[in-house]
Amino acid sequence: MRPLHPLNLFTILFLISLYGLPQWCSAAENAPIRVCGDRDPLSMTLAPQPDPDKSKQANLIGFSVDMIRAAFATMGKNVQFIDDLPWKRCLSEVQNGSIDFAMDAYFDLDRSRVFDYSTHYNTLTPQIFFLKSNPVDFSSLEKLKHYRGCGVLGTSYTHYGIMSKDLDLGIARGTLITKMAAHRCDYFLEELEDMASFKITGVDYLSDPTIEHKTIAWAVAPSKFLIAAKNSKNSAMMGQINSAIYSLIKSGQAERFWHKMKIDLPYRP
Repeated sequence: MRPLHPLNLFTILFLISLYGLPQWCSAAENAPIRVCGDRDPLSMTLAPQPDPDKSKQANLIGFSVDMIRAAFATMGKNVQFIDDLPWKRCLSEVQNGSIDFAMDAYFDLDRSRVFDYSTHYNTLTPQIFFLKSNPVDFSSLEKLKHYRGCGVLGTSYTHYGIMSKDLDLGIARGTLITKMAAHRCDYFLEELEDMASFKITGVDYLSDPTIEHKTIAWAVAPSKFLIAAKNSKNSAMMGQINSAIYSLIKSGQAERFWHKMKIDLPYRP
């Protein structure tokens, strides 16, 4: 048997790749969009709802989950939520392209250098939390700087005028309460809606009789965004994503998603 002529071999390989290409493209096109988010606070993003008859993905609930899932559905795309990563790791995986998007990101100047942002779909209320037995003067940022603050790793506090490096950082919002009670810090900063959302998980931080929380008038109300690595194939979808988010807000569907959480606070896009 004569060996194949190099040209014939090239032709065969070319035909195999050509006819296999449509199937590969179709599979890539139909692959779910991978989205990660901060699991803390749980009910705003990726809280599991026990139901043995549903898949793990179907069990994930929360305002942001509903919004992102519905936005991509209008584009004919399914979403796979990655729910087992710390927030800092989530951002890193999106930056390197291993995950397509991160949801619920605040705007931060440093982040904006490496991520492209969608339009915002939720705006929150800045708050300061402190022990009633240890009041804090937060009438100005300068006065607040005389106290020790706590924060969460990976969270941006620039809308309060404070850098994360100036806070005692922990891994979850529950640790903020513990540290404050142990007098490791005098206060922590967090959004009212995020703390209220824990109520769905059975923890009502806002009803704790030992803790005071107040609105900080000089802080900038942060909004939540969907972000992707800058100039990536995912960020190229932002125009479609923005249209989908606008439609969900304008139709009232976003507000209906919000009120499913039953946290007795108004929805603000």
